[in-house]
Amino acid sequence: MKTAILKHTRDFIALGVIGLIAVLVGGYILSNQRFYLPAWVPIVGSDFVDYNAQFSTAQAVTPGQGQTVIVAGVTIGEIGGVTLQNGTAIVQMKIRKKYAHIYNDATALLRPKTGLNDMVIELNPGSPSSGEIPAGGTLPVARTLPNVNPDEILAGLDADTRAYLQLLINGGGQGLKGNATELSATLKRFDPAAVYLAEIGTQLGKRQDYIKHGIHNFRLLSEALGARDTQLARFVRSSNDVFTVFAGEQANLRKTLSLLPSALSATNQAVISSNALTSQMGPALSKLEPTAVGTAESLKTLQAFAKATTPVIKDQLRPFTAEAGPTVAALKPAAADLAATAPQLDKSFTVLNTITNDLAYNPPGQQEGYLYWLAWGNHLSASMLSAQDAHGPLRRGTLFGSCDALTLFEGIGRSNPEVGTLIQLLNAPKTSAVCGSASSASAVARGNELARQTVQRQQAGRTATTPTKQAPAATVTAPPTTTTQTGAGR
Repeated sequence: MKTAILKHTRDFIALGVIGLIAVLVGGYILSNQRFYLPAWVPIVGSDFVDYNAQFSTAQAVTPGQGQTVIVAGVTIGEIGGVTLQNGTAIVQMKIRKKYAHIYNDATALLRPKTGLNDMVIELNPGSPSSGEIPAGGTLPVARTLPNVNPDEILAGLDADTRAYLQLLINGGGQGLKGNATELSATLKRFDPAAVYLAEIGTQLGKRQDYIKHGIHNFRLLSEALGARDTQLARFVRSSNDVFTVFAGEQANLRKTLSLLPSALSATNQAVISSNALTSQMGPALSKLEPTAVGTAESLKTLQAFAKATTPVIKDQLRPFTAEAGPTVAALKPAAADLAATAPQLDKSFTVLNTITNDLAYNPPGQQEGYLYWLAWGNHLSASMLSAQDAHGPLRRGTLFGSCDALTLFEGIGRSNPEVGTLIQLLNAPKTSAVCGSASSASAVARGNELARQTVQRQQAGRTATTPTKQAPAATVTAPPTTTTQTGAGR
């Protein structure tokens, strides 16, 4: 391969140059055909965010033909698609991610870029204070305007007006003579002046409103004063009377001024007399000075303590007291009930403590406490239910019974069907099978007597609760036997 390349170096270089030119030309063509690489491609990748705009009509909007979205003359995206929904055109706008900030008060206008109706969307993103539209959001039709064709405007005019308008437009075109761009730039220079004039007009309108309010208030004041002319005349007369009284008291004022020197002399004498008090208080205060000096340190310490505790009292204790007030008020009835219940709770917890101590007590010697046997009981319970079949767990165990117990069970079972069913489920052996010896006769007789007494008590209880016909007492007989039975059950 290397030898072939060296032999055909010129051909290889020519092929490389042709391939590079093909790549450059292809890239240029694709860039002009709006071919964008994905965002994950470094440097040349593009990332778009989709938004939608509702228009009453989307005439001449053709996706994929380079129709763009413009903000202040800058292209920020392109038209991605057009759909129809409920009679309204939904135009998709693919906005570059760095410009993807559109707000709720945004507006969109469909405008032709050329005379062939090559449409673009002129977008005003709106202000951040109105809130941002999320990605994939839709700008409603109330905030969009479609393109208006000139023939639609002319169609609304009568024939004469339409002719005059056409003459005016043709004359304007001849007058401009290709200076439309300069005229547009000149008109744009008036935009700041128009904004300032609008602000001046707004302020003049406010000033006019203020003047109206001032004139209105002055009129109300004049009407109020005119309605109270009698009170004003009375006020003037009263003032005149006051000044007349002052003029009549001129002699008394002169007499008061003549008495002023004697009053000043008496005051001077009082000051001289207080000198003795001052001479006595001076030594007394001097003697109290050490006490005051000693108290100063205490007061300074108290002041520092007060300054340190003021934030705690102000910012912590006071808010806590204010917040805890309703809670304390709500807890007051509960606290009263708890105070009444406390003695019984104390007694209950005392009994519970005694029971816990008894359970936890481990007596001396070989005998163990309850907790020791509790673990064994848990182990035995798990062993007891460790086997199972299709019907569930099987309980294993050993049942010990004497002849008198077997006799008692059989006698009660014959008189009480429910108890008899439970006794049959125990699968205990029959008395006749295990208690046939002579030594078991006394146990069998004792079981018969206990069964008879139990049946009589059951019948007496039924008679006391339900007035029904009393059944005759069952006679229990069983052969004297003694047995020990081991079995298993569920």
